[in-house]
Amino acid sequence: MFNAKLFFESFLATILVFAVLGIFSIFPYDIKFLNPIKILMKDFKYTDIYYSKLADKDKPVNNEIVMVNIGTMDRMGIAAILNGLQQAEPAVIGVDIMFYGQHDPDSDMFLKEELSKPNVVVTSVLHDEEETPYILTSHSSFGDLNYAYADLVAGDSLNSTIREIMPFYDDGEYYAEAFTSKILEMYDPEAFKDLENRGNEIEIINYYGTYKQFVDYEGEQIIYGEFDPETIKDKIVLLGYMGNFVGDASNLEDFKYTPLNHEVVGKSIPDMHGLTIHANILTMYMHRQYIDKMHTAASFFLDFIVCYVHVVLFMFLFVKMHLWYHLWAKVIQFLTAVVLIYILFYFYEMHHYLINATLILITVLISVDVLYLYETLAVVAYKRFGWKSYFIHEH
Repeated sequence: MFNAKLFFESFLATILVFAVLGIFSIFPYDIKFLNPIKILMKDFKYTDIYYSKLADKDKPVNNEIVMVNIGTMDRMGIAAILNGLQQAEPAVIGVDIMFYGQHDPDSDMFLKEELSKPNVVVTSVLHDEEETPYILTSHSSFGDLNYAYADLVAGDSLNSTIREIMPFYDDGEYYAEAFTSKILEMYDPEAFKDLENRGNEIEIINYYGTYKQFVDYEGEQIIYGEFDPETIKDKIVLLGYMGNFVGDASNLEDFKYTPLNHEVVGKSIPDMHGLTIHANILTMYMHRQYIDKMHTAASFFLDFIVCYVHVVLFMFLFVKMHLWYHLWAKVIQFLTAVVLIYILFYFYEMHHYLINATLILITVLISVDVLYLYETLAVVAYKRFGWKSYFIHEH
């Protein structure tokens, strides 16, 4: 029969679960049995499962965005691509390429002329780690171009999964716009205003799809006129590197990990070029398909409540049905995971609302074993101080 001691001690055991989890998360050594938990906490979100395994892979092509691959083109070739694109009258051209140093004077002059046109946005790199933030741009010989930073939010953009974007940088003294924000401002001012009004420092990227969900061309096709100008007229064109050819995965230059990666945990091969990530971000902005996130305090409260309910149940089973404790606990864990993931996926897909379930799943997972630690502490407290816990009272 449930009693007050059960509920009170379940509260204490739940606190112990979170304490153990905190220790695991900061543990500095590579211990085998801790690795699964540390991996989950470090670079895993349950939404990765949604994008990788469950999201619709056959979404219609977004015809408002055209991606053009520069492949192995030199500066003269890139300038020729830009010139060819301008003939088709695109609304905006985003150039996701940095031009360091000076090359052949003629090709640099031709390229500068194309990059300087009013509907062209050129990427830069934002450095905000220093006391005074600054923008790293292409060589000064190209002049004052329409720059916007192309940084993607990740602890390590080369090895971490790209899930977020910082639309604007504003520390009160220095203001800059992201590459995709600047393009949106030029293409759809109303959508840009909506983005500004959200007031979020960080936006979660709602991925639309791979390069297959966008119109794409090779640079040579643009130069030789082997394309339909109507697919480019009044559209957003993103120019950058997508491999030796579109779809090439053999060259890892500017290749990133995204939630669409087929390997959800322990990813080994990146899956998307930066240009395609920008296309996904722009699609989210244009369609207003933003992801709203549960507040941190509310998320922690939900995590604690769900964990507490399970600890009450597990503690009862531990004492009353100890022989079958692990079997029943594993069944409950499995059913909880299935029901919880279904509910969370529903909110994410239907309402674009993110509830951080990773912590919930981990606490429910480890609480089964943490009860053994709690029982040990309860026995010690009984022997030293005569404190009778729910465990001791029932023995």
